Amino acid sequence: MNARLSLALAKKLLVLVQEKQISKSAFGNSRRLETLIEEGIVYLQVNGQKTRIFLESQYRLEVYLNSLGINDLEAYIHTLENPHRSRADLMRVSNSSKSASSRVQSGLYMASYEPVDIMINSESIRIDTPAMCTFFVHENAELKIPEDVTVVGVENFENLSFIKKQKGLFDDGEKKLFIYRNRAAREFLGRCFNDYIHYGDFDLAGVHIFLHEIVPRLPHERYRFFLPENIETFLDYGNAQDYFVQMKRYPNLRSKIGYIQEFIELLHSKKRSLHQEYFVHLE
Repeated sequence: MNARLSLALAKKLLVLVQEKQISKSAFGNSRRLETLIEEGIVYLQVNGQKTRIFLESQYRLEVYLNSLGINDLEAYIHTLENPHRSRADLMRVSNSSKSASSRVQSGLYMASYEPVDIMINSESIRIDTPAMCTFFVHENAELKIPEDVTVVGVENFENLSFIKKQKGLFDDGEKKLFIYRNRAAREFLGRCFNDYIHYGDFDLAGVHIFLHEIVPRLPHERYRFFLPENIETFLDYGNAQDYFVQMKRYPNLRSKIGYIQEFIELLHSKKRSLHQEYFVHLE
């Protein structure tokens, strides 16, 4: 059985997911790039003689990969890199079937900067992850999170795996469980009634994702877009180029939610875009 996506291209897409951008020359494969642009997954930014590809919607990329039968990009790459892989191994990570056997690595990645007790298949589990670690729960497991625990959806995997370094941003006395926002997480959030905080990039694209990809999928209104108390100061360290690129894509972005509309106006005032990875490397 042939791979549905080459190893080289799969690795480039993983770079795009992790770093949110990649140079057009490094990406290559113009035919696939055209498809990604048409699907609203990526957009191009030209700076002099150089062109970079930026990830616009991780959700749409995951939908696109699922259409190719790829439910977990990292597991898919790991399998292709194994010289002793079997036909069954390849089918397991590259199969359009929606059966449980084709989603061996699909599930929830979570972390916490303090002990949080949850229930997995009626068994009590304590989540307290060290730096550079996350806790994985298969999507077929029965997961229950206590009502007094706030779920925080995290856009960037690096932020999740270094969540202890960001404790100062969230340590307000509430118990919090941080979950990487992939397909499995979105499906879980549609069934859970815990309070929800969205921790994404602090820019127009981040607000757009929250309003159009998160809010419509939640079954309640107990959600909010996370903004640090001193976000106005943090934005001074943001990127102006990203702001102007996003301004072209979301020129009419508005929200009926008061504090979000105020944040949109602040972004226009500062003319900056701040990625959440900033808080991982903040000393």
